[in-house]
Amino acid sequence: MNSKLFFIFYFLSVISYAQNTLEYYGAIKLNDTSFMSYKIAFNVNKGNVKGYSITDLGGAHETKSELIGNYDSKNKILSFKEQGIIYTKSPITQDDFCFINFKSETFTLTKSKTLKGDFKGLFSDNTECINGKIEMVLAEKIAKRTEKISKKIMRAKRIDDSIKNRINPIKLLDTLNMNILRKDQILSVFTKSKKVDLVIYDGGKEDGDIIRIVINDKVVLDKFEIKNKEKVIPIFINEDKIRVKIVALTNGTISPNTMSVKIRDEEREIDVLSNLKKGESAQIDILKKIF
Repeated sequence: MNSKLFFIFYFLSVISYAQNTLEYYGAIKLNDTSFMSYKIAFNVNKGNVKGYSITDLGGAHETKSELIGNYDSKNKILSFKEQGIIYTKSPITQDDFCFINFKSETFTLTKSKTLKGDFKGLFSDNTECINGKIEMVLAEKIAKRTEKISKKIMRAKRIDDSIKNRINPIKLLDTLNMNILRKDQILSVFTKSKKVDLVIYDGGKEDGDIIRIVINDKVVLDKFEIKNKEKVIPIFINEDKIRVKIVALTNGTISPNTMSVKIRDEEREIDVLSNLKKGESAQIDILKKIF
């Protein structure tokens, strides 16, 4: 598949971007000619780059990693690397993950609309894995293009309103950007904290969704109706892996059973949206991160 076509297909729109954070969307091309969606978001403070990356955005192997690096404004050199997994839906462990290391010598902060070049893949022990290319575009640039496309679609008299809603580019990427946990998926979250709060609530209209929460084979919530008010479940990380199973007991009045979940530790908060039908389940594994 042509890289430009791939990029257009995956990233026609971006709904917003943080004022002080640079966000780039695009794809990575691996040496075996396969493509994977890719997003980075970072801040630059006194030459230090800090942020995150998301590989396989919206896919079965979606992985969010920490991003660190440096920016030399005088020589226009941007370098960054992924250094640790925040969460992943892939069955691989952190030691098996191939981290991207990238350097651009033609980057101007806040002005460069694209980010392209070769990257080197390294395992956590710095041994080489797979290499490839990055091709990305600044979110702001895509947002302007998307706004024009959306206005044309909404003004079109020959397109039915129901079809307009289904093909609305903004809504399509809004869904893509959500960290959705589906049937039988396992989301692995890495933490250094001794305690993690599992926060569950209905982020939309309360519709009677009922769930069960099982932690390490022990039922901690049963026949629990999700409300807009947050329910906080403290989880103490006294094992290398804590298994949190979410079971949908009903579909509520609006199918499917959806629940907003926050996994909150001392350093960060990860947002997840479970999307399950009655009888389906998904799992969150909380893994102790080795210092």
